[in-house]
Amino acid sequence: MSNIHKNLKFAFIVARNAALQINFVNQIEQILAKFNITALYDKETAKNIAKSGLSHDEIFAKTKLIISIGGDGNFIAVCRKYAQNEAFVFGVHTGHLGFLTDVTIDKFEHYFSEFLDGNYEIQKPNLLEAKFIKGSQITIKQAFNDIVFMRKKIKSITQIEAFLDKKHFNSYIGDGVIISSAMGSTAYNMSAGGAIIYPKCEVFSLTPVCSHSLTQRPLILPSKFKVEFISNDDVSVIIDGQESLDMKNYDKIEVGVSKFSANIIYHKDRDYFGVLKQKLRWGHE
Repeated sequence: MSNIHKNLKFAFIVARNAALQINFVNQIEQILAKFNITALYDKETAKNIAKSGLSHDEIFAKTKLIISIGGDGNFIAVCRKYAQNEAFVFGVHTGHLGFLTDVTIDKFEHYFSEFLDGNYEIQKPNLLEAKFIKGSQITIKQAFNDIVFMRKKIKSITQIEAFLDKKHFNSYIGDGVIISSAMGSTAYNMSAGGAIIYPKCEVFSLTPVCSHSLTQRPLILPSKFKVEFISNDDVSVIIDGQESLDMKNYDKIEVGVSKFSANIIYHKDRDYFGVLKQKLRWGHE
């Protein structure tokens, strides 16, 4: 059990398009005030909603608690961006699907009160890490859900070579390949026919997208493995569907499980398989 709930005086509120969600932001701020907790905003957000803002260093010197307001997209971005700050993320759902963030705005006060009483769980899903290597230069990116290698040209297939321990083990010929974290397995990976992986498993998966070969199948690897990818084709490397890089700009890209994990605050009665059953309509025709 974490002690993040004890002696809490501040909470960092993060909302995508905060100006458009100002009513939700104000609701959360007012609820926090009931518990004598001050809402903090970074400078960019504060500027858009006419509030006072702090630098990230100033914020994390005061608190490690982030309240993410919005849908799963904002939640994913927050977990990925602030993992290195060892922040704890409490997701408040105002979107449409709510797979990761299942506390709705109308239930926030109740669940936040339980959180302050210590009635919560911390889930620590592993992130993915991609090293973009060009000569001696290395650019590192973290991903919460997935890292996708996808063809850029609509009228042609692409070929991506994959290596394990410097040994060639596969050629992904088709639309591309999805490298998914365990937590991200229910996203694009699942849509492409990949396995659903329990979030606490220390593994990651490789799933071909529209393969040119019927023998290609999803592959699940242990977290200690690193996979290198090389391609001479026009390939985009997409991080969590939110950031894109051109594979041609690099000699190779190494992907594996990151040393960083997210710290997600969930209420104790959350049932992962219950969420799957509800969202995926298991048992319905």
